[in-house]
Amino acid sequence: MSQMGNENAALVIRLLLEDCEEALSATVGKGKQVVGTETDQHVALDLHLQEINLLQEFAADRRMARSVQQAIRSDGPALSISQEEERRAENDHSLSIAVSQGATPSTLEADLNAQRTIDDDDDEFIEKLLYIYVDGIEEIAADDDPEEGHDTDGDSDVADLPESSAWAASRDKRKARPTRNCVACGNHKHFADVARAPCGDEYCRECLSRLFRDAMIDESLFPPRCCRLPIPLERNRLFLSADLCRQFRKKAIEFSTPNRTYCHSSECAQFIPRENCSENTAVCDACGLRTCTTCKSAEHGGDCPNDGPLQQVIELAREQNWQRCQNCWGMVELNTGCNHITCRCGFQFCYVCGAQWKTCHCDQWDERRLYERANEIDARDRGHDDIVPEGPVLPRQEADDNLPAPIEDDAQEHPAEPNAHEPAILDTSQAPSVVGEVMTTYENFVPQLNPSNNGNTARHRDRQQRLESLMQRLRYNHECSHDRWSNRPGPRRLQGYGLSPL
Repeated sequence: MSQMGNENAALVIRLLLEDCEEALSATVGKGKQVVGTETDQHVALDLHLQEINLLQEFAADRRMARSVQQAIRSDGPALSISQEEERRAENDHSLSIAVSQGATPSTLEADLNAQRTIDDDDDEFIEKLLYIYVDGIEEIAADDDPEEGHDTDGDSDVADLPESSAWAASRDKRKARPTRNCVACGNHKHFADVARAPCGDEYCRECLSRLFRDAMIDESLFPPRCCRLPIPLERNRLFLSADLCRQFRKKAIEFSTPNRTYCHSSECAQFIPRENCSENTAVCDACGLRTCTTCKSAEHGGDCPNDGPLQQVIELAREQNWQRCQNCWGMVELNTGCNHITCRCGFQFCYVCGAQWKTCHCDQWDERRLYERANEIDARDRGHDDIVPEGPVLPRQEADDNLPAPIEDDAQEHPAEPNAHEPAILDTSQAPSVVGEVMTTYENFVPQLNPSNNGNTARHRDRQQRLESLMQRLRYNHECSHDRWSNRPGPRRLQGYGLSPL
């Protein structure tokens, strides 16, 4: 049916409908069944008639959609020209008014360019819809490249989509779009089969779906991001399945809820939304069990009993100087990096005191972690991934007042949300002296690691200089982002996990 013209499709449907109705009428009143009981033949013909009626509705909807699409194609250029002229006149008027009020032309031009980019994206999105639902996406091989002499005149095979041969012959030939590269898998894809992130990078359907699924599994990856910019769901529903969109919306509600409540049953452990919580009791939709929203255990009367396992974890956190997020109350252990913590729920806080980020005066770096991280990078760059010494135990100074405060177990119901801040500006006047202290401690520390190299002062001094340079670079550039990556051949150790790929 998808390859038939509108007239032929209508004729076939009408003949099928007549044959089915005739066969159905022939079965009425025949047979030895009880009155009011339908035979199997009658039931089958009745279902077949329903399918034909649905097919007839589909054909009518397809004719209407193609009529609207053809009108857009024929009248679209003229409407776009008229719209552009009106927009240009409106922009000139707004620019003159803004300049008369003292605004800078450069700022206004930037706003206009941003609006023009949005309009261009909308036009491309509409063209993708035409390819997917009307014309059909071309079957392009993974290694096809229009710039290397491949066929780009639009005559290649089309997918088996609802389009008649007559329609395909009558429609205008448009200039073929080039293939696009997926930034995740690197494969060439038809331009209508890739989604564009806000940063401009493009993902194929499979990689975009995997990106959204990973974000639902690992909260630290939520929402899905590219170049630190969130990828909106509504803009990319065309490239995701309906089931994935439904699951993602449910996860978005879960991850945006502070102080969440989950079913206390270990066999269920499903998230309970706020609308199912009332008077300190939450009812699970999955199993029907009732959970206390205060202690997260089974519903009980009176005050919440002491949670022994939780108190043990809190006591261990005090001993190990861990911190808890004030938003989701998850436990955080810092192994490497600065004291600026971004929890997987998105809340930003100081690892030293637990306060919201940039509301305290604690040091941004712990010198031991800084030293150990510099050792890791130096060993990695020199091909000795398995030789990473621990940092020296530095003497305690007057900064003991900045040690983590005792962790309280009473959660705030509605903690303040963090604001987006720029990276903190450090006071670097003391940086050289601190690095010198670390390196002085290191001089007494390295001989314990390599007794046979005690006489090799040149190599020792070279390593000191490298570590000092790395520590300075980490101190000032720890929040840098990377949009380009280089390939390093051979087996490598996966940083942070201690695994060596085969």
